[in-house]
Amino acid sequence: MKVATAASIAVLSLGLASAGIAQADQTNYPEIVTPSTQTRAEVVQALRVAQSQGLVTVGEQADYPQLQSEGPALTRAQVLNELHEAESAGLFFIGNSMQYPQTM
Repeated sequence: MKVATAASIAVLSLGLASAGIAQADQTNYPEIVTPSTQTRAEVVQALRVAQSQGLVTVGEQADYPQLQSEGPALTRAQVLNELHEAESAGLFFIGNSMQYPQTM
């Protein structure tokens, strides 16, 4: 009984494997070939222009535009002062206190 079960499993697995291999060569999508109308030098020049304008990012940089700051940046002392004001007003909590900010 065990030999018959093992043999039938082997035959089924071989049949499924051969069906998968045969189907792997057949694709349902047509191969679309679009010839380029530009030379390599034109493509390189267009890339350099796009890079100089900031339209091309390299690597894992974000695809969204970076916001420009409106005015001068705050000093460390100013940021710490704003933090202490927010904490004293009950608008900011540090840690997992499970408390929600008070609305004014």
